[in-house]
Amino acid sequence: MTSVPQALFKPTEVRTRKGRTLTVRVYSSEDFGALVEMYSNFEPKRVAQGLPPPDVPRITRWLDHIHHSSHALLAFDGKKIVAHTLLCPIRQEEVEFTIFVLQDYREEGLGTVLSELILAWALGMGLTKVFLTTELSNYRAIGLFRKLGFHTTSRDGDECEMRLDLPAGSKAQAA
Repeated sequence: MTSVPQALFKPTEVRTRKGRTLTVRVYSSEDFGALVEMYSNFEPKRVAQGLPPPDVPRITRWLDHIHHSSHALLAFDGKKIVAHTLLCPIRQEEVEFTIFVLQDYREEGLGTVLSELILAWALGMGLTKVFLTTELSNYRAIGLFRKLGFHTTSRDGDECEMRLDLPAGSKAQAA
């Protein structure tokens, strides 16, 4: 994965449809404990391909594993983390996209804003393909992902894989 200076993403304030002002910024290792706390309060557990894990020891191992190679944005309400979105490397310029929004912050437009922010960041990193997997029954998420330009590439059981092709050579434009 490309080495990415955090300077490519400046902390950003966003306003939800309920009028909450949240701060979005790049994950830092100092956020680890607060992120574990977010996932320990997250419901429902194991909602997407078995994620998030059901208990604190597994949450800790999962987060420790993914944050060694991933790029992540966090949304904060004060000091509380309320959303987490990730780009996990697959190949040189390809990543898997994942997003989790704490239940009390859903249906406020936060998922849309965070998705747009991390995809712009991906573009600035010179990434060319973004993949995701979601449950076929997650109509809201599928609608959002289609609105963002993703298209379904495969279906397996009750899941589908979606892909977004980012414009090649856009690194300088997005940065």
